[in-house]
Amino acid sequence: MGKSTPETVEYFNVLVRRIPKEMLGDVLGDLAKRGLSEVLPELVTDVLSYKSRQQHDTSATDFLTAWVAEHPTFTLKEVTKHFRESGRTSAAAYYAIKQLNEARTIKKLDDNGNYTRADVKHIEAPKKDRAATPAKAKRVVHDVDHREFILGYARAHGGRCSATKLRDYFTKHKRNPNSVGGALNYLVEHKKLKLLGEGEYLLLAKGGAKPKPTATAKPPKLNGAAAHVQPAAAPEVAANG
Repeated sequence: MGKSTPETVEYFNVLVRRIPKEMLGDVLGDLAKRGLSEVLPELVTDVLSYKSRQQHDTSATDFLTAWVAEHPTFTLKEVTKHFRESGRTSAAAYYAIKQLNEARTIKKLDDNGNYTRADVKHIEAPKKDRAATPAKAKRVVHDVDHREFILGYARAHGGRCSATKLRDYFTKHKRNPNSVGGALNYLVEHKKLKLLGEGEYLLLAKGGAKPKPTATAKPPKLNGAAAHVQPAAAPEVAANG
C-alpha cells in the first residue's frame, strides 16, 4: 500500500499596523464574533515632534533676506552658522536659501556652496583655492552701531518706530538703509523690540523703555462750607474783683 498524504490545514497570520485607538474595540469585537480570539494588541505612541518646534516672529525667508542685505557674497556654511547661532535650524537655512534662489534674490555661483546677491554685478565665480574667495564689500563703521541707533530713535519717539521711517532716518544720517531689516530682527530676537505687525515695532523694557508713571492720589476736594471752618472761640475768664 502507498503512503497516505498527511492532512494539512492552511491559515494566515495577519499583522495590521496603525489601527486608530478609538477603532480597536470595534475591530476586536468583530474578530471575536468570527471566533478569532488570539489577538495581541500593541499600543504605539508617536511623538508629534513638529508641535515642539520653536516658533519665531520672523519667517526663515525674511530672516535670511535681512542678513543677505549686509552680505553681498556668502557661503552655505556661513548661512547655516548664522541660523544656528540665532536659535534656528539648518533645515530652515536650506529652505530659506532655496526660496531666495527661486525668487532670484540670490544667485548660486558654483556647486561648492558659494552664493551672491542678485544685484551684485561683475563678481567672478570663486576658484577652488580657498585663498581666492571673493572679497566682501567694505563696511562703514559708526560710533553707534545700527541696533543702538534704532533704540535711541525709539526712545525719542514715544517707544514706537517703523521700518519705513527708520530707513528714511538711516538715509538722512548717511547709514545704509538696507541694514534696518537685519538690526530690527536682532532686536526682536533679543526681546528689545516687539513686532506689532505691518512693519511697526514697540520698544520693550529690555531695550530701554521707561515705565509708565503711577498716578498719585489727589487730595479730596472740600466743599464751600468745609473750606471756611472758623476755630472755636476761647472761653472767657472772669476777672476777680
